[in-house]
Amino acid sequence: MNEVTFIRPSLAKEFTGDILTPDTLTRFAGLVHTKVADGRTLEGARRSLVEARPAKQARLDAGEPLNFLPADEVITFLDGTTMTARQIREADWKVDGQPTKLDGRHVQLTGPCSDPGMAIGAMNTGQQWMADSEDAAAQSTDSPLRTQRSLKLLCTWSPEGKRALDGMGGKNLKPENEVAMMIYRPRGLHLDDRHLLVDGQAVSGAFVDAWLFLRHNAKALMDRGLPVAFYLPKLECVQEADLWHTFLYETEKALDLPPGTVKIYQLVEIINATYQLEEMMYAFTRPIRDARTGKAVPASRFIGPNVGRWDYLASMYRATRADLAGIPPDTNLVTLDGARFLAVYEQYVSDMARKRGAVPWGGMSANILLRATLRPGDFEKIAGKEGAPALLSALQAAGYLDPKGNVTAKFQAGADALPGLPAPYEPQRKQIAGILEAFTARAYNNKVALEKASDDKARESGLRLAKDGGRRCYYGAWVATPDMVAVIQPVFERAAREGLLAALGTAPARSDWYGEELAAGLRAFPQGLVTEAGMREDITIALQYMASYLLGSAAAAVTSPQLKLQLMEDLATAEIRRAALWKRLHVGAVLQGEGPLAGKRLTGEVFLRLLDEESGKLKGASVGTAREILRWTTTAKKLIPWISDPLNVVLDEENPEAIAAALKAYFDTYDATGKRLTRVAGAERQQVP
Repeated sequence: MNEVTFIRPSLAKEFTGDILTPDTLTRFAGLVHTKVADGRTLEGARRSLVEARPAKQARLDAGEPLNFLPADEVITFLDGTTMTARQIREADWKVDGQPTKLDGRHVQLTGPCSDPGMAIGAMNTGQQWMADSEDAAAQSTDSPLRTQRSLKLLCTWSPEGKRALDGMGGKNLKPENEVAMMIYRPRGLHLDDRHLLVDGQAVSGAFVDAWLFLRHNAKALMDRGLPVAFYLPKLECVQEADLWHTFLYETEKALDLPPGTVKIYQLVEIINATYQLEEMMYAFTRPIRDARTGKAVPASRFIGPNVGRWDYLASMYRATRADLAGIPPDTNLVTLDGARFLAVYEQYVSDMARKRGAVPWGGMSANILLRATLRPGDFEKIAGKEGAPALLSALQAAGYLDPKGNVTAKFQAGADALPGLPAPYEPQRKQIAGILEAFTARAYNNKVALEKASDDKARESGLRLAKDGGRRCYYGAWVATPDMVAVIQPVFERAAREGLLAALGTAPARSDWYGEELAAGLRAFPQGLVTEAGMREDITIALQYMASYLLGSAAAAVTSPQLKLQLMEDLATAEIRRAALWKRLHVGAVLQGEGPLAGKRLTGEVFLRLLDEESGKLKGASVGTAREILRWTTTAKKLIPWISDPLNVVLDEENPEAIAAALKAYFDTYDATGKRLTRVAGAERQQVP
């Protein structure tokens, strides 16, 4: 039939003139109905793979360890060709690697694109910008479609696009950055689209994202001499990599693009994928046997893998949810340089990339740099607009601020007095001290952010050895805010000058690629204390983030009470924290360290007490809903696969009774059947595997 219908016609109508044109939708329906060698459609193959995930989890629950594929396991690709794992591992092949246009740009700034002003700010860094439709992009109302509209205007950068975007949010795209490097991240294979149905059935949000982006932008980018590149998230096995490779090949055919046009970075953010990394890299590199001609068509598209901590750690807790011996320690203790399984993973991905000529990318620096210098405007509420400059000058004269407005060591946070403060300001002393204390905290945030980020990237680039004695070799890394670009770029530039990145061109001297010791190291459960402070940290950050997501902002600034830092986080921060909370509760962790609950076993009652206390400290219309989601998620019998599920089930819903009913239906269904309930915008909930 190839009929595309809108789930919420009134919402989609606005986009039918440019993004959801009839031709675009008709061709998309034909694309997802493309048959593969075994007779399934591309959408059918996707559903089969998503259905296979719970079966794999059930085997892990039953005690099957995470492990590499057996060497003699036969992998059947969607074009009907087959290879064993051994053949892939022993064959002489290399990936294409990084397009030359991306050389020398060692920072990838990530963020949503539904706000064009944010996009322009990202592109003005002159680095690489990863425009996100996944974890940093909430799926509320028309956000995914507004993202596609912004991307079309930015990629084509026509006079129309310049008029529509330039100046938004007070930002203008600098002429030298009109050819800024843009990389696109579509949604994961597990998410259905919230706007379109094909022949009355839900369809992959990932396929919708990829098709719309390529349909509207691929040729425009190529005409401007820019690469077409994707970041692919949440892949778990070689078959899923092959599905993407096949879908992109068929899309390239449909759009008259040369095979292999779309280049791929793979986020290695699911622990299962690390055990099949070489096979997945090959799946993106291999020729495809064309269904019409029967000929093998070169379509190599792999650039490199990317490592990350939060989603990967969450996937470890999901994979081991039935293992009651493993108790997640305080989340801030589990670092890539400290936890054994993360260190082994980081080294392995770097080495595997080098083995096959790929370009590996390091993890995220989520730090936010805050303005820490005081200005007259900061004192207007105390002294008024006219008196604020005089108050600033008085504090400088008294030695509490330096000439630039930075708080000096003379100020002691928590002190009752401000010696030397002119008498006229004494009645406002507590307010003044509060402002000085807040800006002292900002200065601390910046100091720690710079130190942590620089040290982290020194390890990833190879400038220093990791704590396990290994030397990593990553080409660059991610940041969440433009200010961090100037912190990260120089680290990798120095590594390049010192010749450390030259190692990317040589295979590592390593013999243990698939041994049992390596396999065990990759799944070694993290060790450490579980404290009351760590529990409160995970609860408040999860609540802060989910409250923001429910309001339509999936890239959210959160406050870490434990670290005393401001962080820019995406959905991964809620994933790891809710997974850790669930596992601690269900293994009955004993809280250690300091605090009134030290020595107590974590029970449902104790968790609810902490949840109530932490949620009570937060303000906002969506905090109550976030609290309910975290309560259901943590106390459920089974650890659900994705925190995005309950978030999306209630997204755009305001009626408390409807929210309660939707959450109950989701968790009751998953507990009873292992199946997920989703709801696309404005439609009834639909049951999916």
